Amino acid sequence: MLHIVNGDCAIEALKDSGIEGDFLSWLDVLHDGPVPEGLSLEELSEVRADFIADCDWAVLEKAKNAFQKRDIVFRKCHEYDEVVLWNSFELFDQLHIMQLLDGFAQTRDNFQHLSVIFIDDYLGRVSIESLPQWLEKRESVSKKQLVLGQLGWKAFTAQTPELMFELAQQDTSVLPFLQSGLLRLFEEFPAEGCGLTRTEHCILDKVRGGVSQLVRLFSAVQAEEPVHFMGDWSFWKRVRGLVEAPQPLLEVEGDVPFYEPPKTPFPDQVFRKFEVGLTGLGIEVLDNVVDWHAHNPRTFWIGGIHLHPGNDWRWNAERGKFIINELSPL
Repeated sequence: MLHIVNGDCAIEALKDSGIEGDFLSWLDVLHDGPVPEGLSLEELSEVRADFIADCDWAVLEKAKNAFQKRDIVFRKCHEYDEVVLWNSFELFDQLHIMQLLDGFAQTRDNFQHLSVIFIDDYLGRVSIESLPQWLEKRESVSKKQLVLGQLGWKAFTAQTPELMFELAQQDTSVLPFLQSGLLRLFEEFPAEGCGLTRTEHCILDKVRGGVSQLVRLFSAVQAEEPVHFMGDWSFWKRVRGLVEAPQPLLEVEGDVPFYEPPKTPFPDQVFRKFEVGLTGLGIEVLDNVVDWHAHNPRTFWIGGIHLHPGNDWRWNAERGKFIINELSPL
């Protein structure tokens, strides 16, 4: 039996619970960086490794090796009598299950029996004692789930958000957490008007509300998320963008330039002292007086969508729809 989970911590928990078998960590922050359409698993892993290295989250060779080892195990799933997908309710896991189901649907001879476990909690927070009981609740993956996984992956990797939006309006209950995950992903597109994503808006709002110590900012923003999905590396990447933009929205006080904190020790003594405040432009953008992109045209990816001044998709949360910003500078 092969268990596919969302990270190394989950593997340790399954092992500690006495669950037997082999384990595969499907660890990729798919909500960040390019996930372009039409690539094989191995080709996409090359793209993802480059992105992770560009973010300084890992040395390129180490990132490539990790993906290669993962992909080799995936291609050998047919050697196991059963493959079990452990799926938590967070966005992080919803993107994983779409990729996995799409991969299995394309190569149906790559598995003997495929099962799934849907957990309405964080896998790392489930008690170790209950994990064997969750395993007993696993269900065989249905044809409808395979088809929906394929449709979801096609939509996520498409060059525009229309397919994702259409999918979110449909009945996706066979993948019970997919719809809520997609709706949360939509909020990471720049908002119509101010140009901030939900996370960026929350960062600025927390700073204006008195969270001036950077060391407290991640937990303060996470507290506003009904379902956490973003890790600290992704979060500090967003803070860096607000601080280091040509016309920044945040400014760090002191003589030491901002840097993303190391994993260990966290926080180090310098980072612990960082104080942050809004710039004048930050206040105007947060108040929806000006559009951040008018001052700082930027480019980034969400799935297969390359957002840039000529392809400026915005999310209007009040109306629940996407628009293309025709006023974006070209």
